[in-house]
Amino acid sequence: ALQSGASVDAADQVVTRNETLFGKIESVSTEAVQLLPRGSASAAREIGVSDVVMIQFSDEPQDLIEAKRRLVKNNFVGALEAIQQVDEDEIQSASVAVRGEYAYVRAVAGGHVAMGAAGKISSALSSIKNVIDQFTRSIHYYELLEVAGDLEQALGRYDEAASRYKKIALGPPPMVVRAGRLKGDVLAAEGRYPEAITEFEKVQSVDLVGGFVEQEKMMACLGQAESLLSLGRFSEAASLIRTMLSGSHPEEVPIATTNVLLGNAYSLLGRSLAEMKQDQDALIAYLTVDLVYGDSPETHAEALFQLFQLWNSGGYPRRAEEVRKRLMKTYPQSTWATDLNPSTK
Repeated sequence: ALQSGASVDAADQVVTRNETLFGKIESVSTEAVQLLPRGSASAAREIGVSDVVMIQFSDEPQDLIEAKRRLVKNNFVGALEAIQQVDEDEIQSASVAVRGEYAYVRAVAGGHVAMGAAGKISSALSSIKNVIDQFTRSIHYYELLEVAGDLEQALGRYDEAASRYKKIALGPPPMVVRAGRLKGDVLAAEGRYPEAITEFEKVQSVDLVGGFVEQEKMMACLGQAESLLSLGRFSEAASLIRTMLSGSHPEEVPIATTNVLLGNAYSLLGRSLAEMKQDQDALIAYLTVDLVYGDSPETHAEALFQLFQLWNSGGYPRRAEEVRKRLMKTYPQSTWATDLNPSTK
């Protein structure tokens, strides 16, 4: 992996949660990037792993840069399409740093895409393990561990997933918080909801600040709410979500991320209210997802499906049909659309 003092041109970039920095990347480790700011003769600036969104070296192929931009936006299929345009001969002759970035994008994007195709999961997991072993000082180390754990979960290997996430807990304090939230996710996936709730509560009570940690706390709150739903504790879930929604949302968390989390929150609120037969309030919650927080395709598709059901049961067949058509047109491949497609019956 890239070692301290690696020769990198002055056009390197580090995209953080708040800004884009230009200069010379002097070294990279699993915990931080050392960047000498452009036009500065002073000491290098250290950017911690939890603040790094993307790094870019001056000699990277344009298609690799585009692939990383798509990856940051969670456009995993698009990232794979872009990375496939990169000349592999060019990568083979590139610096270790660039080769590491290329391998990282292929592995992570491939891993996310594989989660929707059971037959590809094992191969994707092997690719990620290879990248972790080959690029031991990568700034993407913890992200690679997380995706590996997610793939293990997809295979139903919860112990292996927990083992991957536990390694994240060996990182800096913000990564310890993330590892705790991921531990809760695994417990919930196993159906161990009371234990999951305990882990999610621990994350929310952590005495750390910053956008990364606040984002993890929001995700832990949603995880706790989902576990409460699974236990049939609908009123508690609704109360927890409403408390979260009534609070202020940290400015350090990117708006796009906040909107996705709020979309999830309103979706879970809708589920809670529907279970309590409060259909009017559930309708409002799902309409909020549709009209304001439809950033996540999966969450938006689910909201449209639930709106169809609620409009129908409420005696509004015309509105139900309008929503059904929107779902079929916007998310034709979604499982939610399949459930409402007469041709698949």
